[in-house]
Amino acid sequence: MKKSIFIFFISVSYCFSQGQITDTIFHRVKKNETLYSISNQYSVDISEIILLNPNLKDSRLKRRSRVMIPVYSEKILSEIEISDSLDINIEKKEILDLKTMVLESKNLNDNLRFSLLLPFNTSSIELDSIDEVEQLFKTRNLYTISLDFYSGVLYALSELKEIGFNVKLDVYDTENSFSKIQNIVNDIAMNKSDAIIGPIIPDNFDFISKLEFISKIPKVFPLSTNPVNILDGVFQAVTPKKFLRNKMIEYLKRNLSNEDNIVIVADSLNRDVEGDLKNIFPNSITLRPESEGGYILPELVDSLLVDSLPNKVIVETEIFTFISSIISQMNSQITDERNVQLFTTYRGNLYDDPNINIKDLGNLNFTYSSMTKPSVIDTLNSFTSGYIELFGNYPNKDAIKGFDITTDIALRLSLNKNLTKSFKYGDQRYIQNIYNYVQDSLGGYINNGFYILKHSEYTVNEIID
Repeated sequence: MKKSIFIFFISVSYCFSQGQITDTIFHRVKKNETLYSISNQYSVDISEIILLNPNLKDSRLKRRSRVMIPVYSEKILSEIEISDSLDINIEKKEILDLKTMVLESKNLNDNLRFSLLLPFNTSSIELDSIDEVEQLFKTRNLYTISLDFYSGVLYALSELKEIGFNVKLDVYDTENSFSKIQNIVNDIAMNKSDAIIGPIIPDNFDFISKLEFISKIPKVFPLSTNPVNILDGVFQAVTPKKFLRNKMIEYLKRNLSNEDNIVIVADSLNRDVEGDLKNIFPNSITLRPESEGGYILPELVDSLLVDSLPNKVIVETEIFTFISSIISQMNSQITDERNVQLFTTYRGNLYDDPNINIKDLGNLNFTYSSMTKPSVIDTLNSFTSGYIELFGNYPNKDAIKGFDITTDIALRLSLNKNLTKSFKYGDQRYIQNIYNYVQDSLGGYINNGFYILKHSEYTVNEIID
């Protein structure tokens, strides 16, 4: 007989119409089952199932797919254990050195306990209709980001189970409240967690990082480049913007020549980096937008680019209209006689906008630094297909980050409960993200892992410089 439910027991405390939901389970869809029949089976509303499975709002149930079901209980906090029956195939080759060392280690610390702190804040969400559920998932907010990240954590734990880890996970809803977080931290101290992941909001994270009685527990700030206090026990997992920018400037210094036709395109908010680049390339030309909206005159662009030399264009802006205009106009300048390559010292999220054509970036050999190596996540590799089977949709960058961070911290702690002793092994690469922690002057650690990446046609390749 096939096992169909009770894959995970999860300790999240949500608040819906029926009261406290503290656990979830996964139901494997059988032939001819519907949302209505499943909701009756578990005595939950259809809207509550859709809230946990937003992909179901506009699609039919597929046989053997998994659906997350809320479970109501008076118990606020529990533990998560990953079942042996979870049949997920993950791309093993993506996890390199640390995993090899873990598998070969004779003194493996394979009993770990993590605490995950996320602002689900479901008590503030009122859902009176399916339409309101649909509207919720049309926007990216703290709640949807938390769910995506959480799904990646669960997926990582399932993979770790496959290689012999006994992982327990306590999941807490911070509700973005200091008083709530204080109660959570008291519970964490009592449960003796090996690591705390989150909170994801800087002020909330700084609050727990200052608490002396949990100072020895590693605290991972997982998602933001925004600064936090890097105190003892703090690990900022996202490579800082300043570091990425400096690494790209170093790359440009090594690989561009003053004999190139270098054009620096910068808005008013990036005068500092413009000045740094001008000091390195004194013969460069500066191009600025005609207005705050970022528009530049095509005839001016045409006059600044030449046929006789390689045109190296460095764009420095975080204004979408400016980015879009530059990409479009630089593409229009490419001919058999005129070569144009585009660079930036900091690639923000605006480049992920669907209105930016990846082929245009490929034409320009767009080059930048990043801690994230973009993978074509809509390609059905084993990681992606496993995620789809479990959650019903493609993993986004937050889900992948949840997977990568959880895997990295677990592998490091398995080698030694002193997390910092694993840092001597250097860069560790996973599905998309790279981790290489160095100590800050305040005592904590910052991820300085980075890639130099270049677009080529429809792909993005790492440059080994």
